[in-house]
Amino acid sequence: MTHPNLLAIDRHFDASPSFVYGLWSHPSLLSAWWGPEGHHLTTCDVDLRPGGNWRFNMEREGQPHWIHGTYHEVVPDQRLLFSSHFDEFNVHSVISVRFKPDGQGTRMHFLQTGFPDDEQVRGHRAGWTSSFTILEDLLLKLHGIGTVYPTLPPAQLSGVAQDLAEARRRHDAALNAAPAP
Repeated sequence: MTHPNLLAIDRHFDASPSFVYGLWSHPSLLSAWWGPEGHHLTTCDVDLRPGGNWRFNMEREGQPHWIHGTYHEVVPDQRLLFSSHFDEFNVHSVISVRFKPDGQGTRMHFLQTGFPDDEQVRGHRAGWTSSFTILEDLLLKLHGIGTVYPTLPPAQLSGVAQDLAEARRRHDAALNAAPAP
């Protein structure tokens, strides 16, 4: 059975749950990845506590797109639950983000409910997918991989970032498999 007003995305990131959670909880880091390609946050107000509010202005080509909400549950390194109001598109939803250890990385379970129609689900899926690709690229930069391409925007870096992530996985696997001296 499908739920037309529900958006679920699972992603693996090569970083600890604490590190990935940190990208969702610090305004300066949120500003580096939130929003699909071509958008950027010009306002990022975060009061990260149950009952605390958040407010972002996600701009594209000078056009503001305000989004706001309230945090309902904050469990550091594990879970965020918050409302999200994108008034411009009449989207008033609830977002749950869970961070679970997955091998040497994190499995992020993202769930957004309350969409008015399938069109909004499709649009938000594209936006979040783009945002999470930017988040993955940022993780690689913060881990020191990809810093040889610091001037490339995330869209141009994403293929390189995936190759570098695979190379890092192979390298780490080889190190773990090597006998101790």
